[in-house]
Amino acid sequence: MAPVKRTPASVPAPKTPAVHEPGTDHAVLDRLLAMAQTYRSEGNQWQAMDMYWELVDDFPGTQQAEEARKVLFDLAMSYEHNGSRHEARSIYERLV
Repeated sequence: MAPVKRTPASVPAPKTPAVHEPGTDHAVLDRLLAMAQTYRSEGNQWQAMDMYWELVDDFPGTQQAEEARKVLFDLAMSYEHNGSRHEARSIYERLV
């Protein structure tokens, strides 16, 4: 009888990327992403972040959600470099 290979409990299982339902209207998601970018360019940071989080949380696995994740990561880095570590940390932790 061959010995059973055991994996340590501390090794996490690989994550399977989530993909949103096939019927997702990507044109609408494109518009939501564009609106978030407009809010950001106009200086409405909090409204932009709300929309980016909506894309990330509600439509994982879409191209628009991935773009929103990148923007949020860049914002966190900006906060960190400007000394707002608390804000940066909250974004980093939510992105994980």
